[in-house]
Amino acid sequence: MQLKEYEDHLAQLTVDLRHYLVSRGARPETAEDICQDVFIKLLEMELVLPLTELRPYVYRVAWTTYLDHYRRTRRYQELVEAYLRPVEEGTTAEPEWSLIDQVAGVSSQELNLLRLRYDRDLPIREIAVRLGVKPATVKMRLFRIHRKLEKKMRRNKNE
Repeated sequence: MQLKEYEDHLAQLTVDLRHYLVSRGARPETAEDICQDVFIKLLEMELVLPLTELRPYVYRVAWTTYLDHYRRTRRYQELVEAYLRPVEEGTTAEPEWSLIDQVAGVSSQELNLLRLRYDRDLPIREIAVRLGVKPATVKMRLFRIHRKLEKKMRRNKNE
């Protein structure tokens, strides 16, 4: 097989994979991110698979990556609902964001990022545009904030 044919096959596989993930409930931007992650993993592993085995492997990796993303997102949403939303239903009070600041020592920049992502429910790309950074930067910052909050919660649980 020529390199051009192989590249065309991978390009079509990416399109098919994105449609598959969207049909299974992924948001289009999430599906694009997962496709990119899957092919980066594939390239980093330097795995050489015949075309007959490549498609099932890529689909399996993409599906498990999507499930991980879905579970992580659902868990974060549960935490936001449990700790940051008003207690009484029907109230229009703002979530108590200062609680995070006090408990975990979150900076005002980090607090703003959390508000944009979870209170306003903005997509990563829109947040990146608003902050003037790359989407990957937003993802990494959110990851670090989540890790900081998780460590703090575990320390408080053990005390």
